[in-house]
Amino acid sequence: MKYLIKAGKLYQIDNERPSAKLACLKMPYYPTKKTILSPDGRIKLYADIKTGEGVKRSQEQIYVLSDPLNQTILSGSPVSSKRSPLQNGIGVNQIRFTMEHKIYDLFMKSSEEYCIMDENSWVTARLLHNIKGGWYVEADLVFSPFILMGLFIFCRYLDKENEFI
Repeated sequence: MKYLIKAGKLYQIDNERPSAKLACLKMPYYPTKKTILSPDGRIKLYADIKTGEGVKRSQEQIYVLSDPLNQTILSGSPVSSKRSPLQNGIGVNQIRFTMEHKIYDLFMKSSEEYCIMDENSWVTARLLHNIKGGWYVEADLVFSPFILMGLFIFCRYLDKENEFI
């Protein structure tokens, strides 16, 4: 399936044009905890970063998608990688997450391209930044529109992990 995320809304693409709105983010967009809504405004999922007391490093953080009853739907942790010396040592370019007892890896190829692979190295989703604004998403049907919005938020969290302080 093909989608477009623009201005906090996920649209399905039909005939190379955005059509039905499938999910959206509740404003304001700036808090870490995000609320994912259905087109009619019902709360479907929450995306958040959980940390233990005193935790400062991203390796000890857990990215969580939960439902309105606070049941975890999907959770994952950032994975550190070596960077070049010009990039100050350790960086984060991957999130390993579990959904329905399956393991997936979300990879940050650049700040404009992300891909999600299953445990068999099959690309199950790809997110590409559109220079005209928004993000193009291609994904297998294994991910609902609400989970896709949550994974997009995870991509944004990962991007924040890599910002220069």
